[in-house]
Amino acid sequence: MTSIFQLTPVLLPALGALSELQIGDTLPALTLKDQHDQPQAIGHNTRFVIFTREKDASNLADDVLKGQTAETLQAIGIRYVADISKMPGLVTSMFALPKLRKYPYPVLLGRTAEETSALPREPGKVTVIEMDGGTIKALHFIDEATALRALMGLAS
Repeated sequence: MTSIFQLTPVLLPALGALSELQIGDTLPALTLKDQHDQPQAIGHNTRFVIFTREKDASNLADDVLKGQTAETLQAIGIRYVADISKMPGLVTSMFALPKLRKYPYPVLLGRTAEETSALPREPGKVTVIEMDGGTIKALHFIDEATALRALMGLAS
C-alpha cells in the first residue's frame, strides 16, 4: 500500500530527518492518520509496531491481523503502520482506502516517504519493532505468518 491524497502530514517533522532507528533508541513521538483520516499516536505503552512498505509484506500483516479488533490490538499493545507513499493517488483512493476502511482496527498510513523514513525495513519482510516503555528492545524482519503471530502472541 502506498500514497493517499496529498494531505498534510501529522507526523512530527523531526522523524523524517532521523537516521534509521536501532535497538536501544527511543521511538520518537509518532502520529499518523489512519484509514479513516483520524490521527493515531504510537505511545510509550506500545509493545509492537508492525511496519510494512511493500504489497507482499502488507498482505502478510493483514492475514496475521485478520479477526483482530482495535480493542484486542490495543490490549496487546500492537500498532500497525503501512507506508503507502509510493502508491498512485488514484489507486489509493479507489481501491486501497475502501479496502482498509473495512478493517476493524486502525492502520496508520505513511502518506509520504519522510513520515516513515526512520523505521527499519528489509525488502519483502514485515518489520516488527518490539518496544519496552518507548525504547526499542528488538527489531524483527519476518516473512512468515506463523512466526509473526508467535512473536506477538496472536492465535492463528
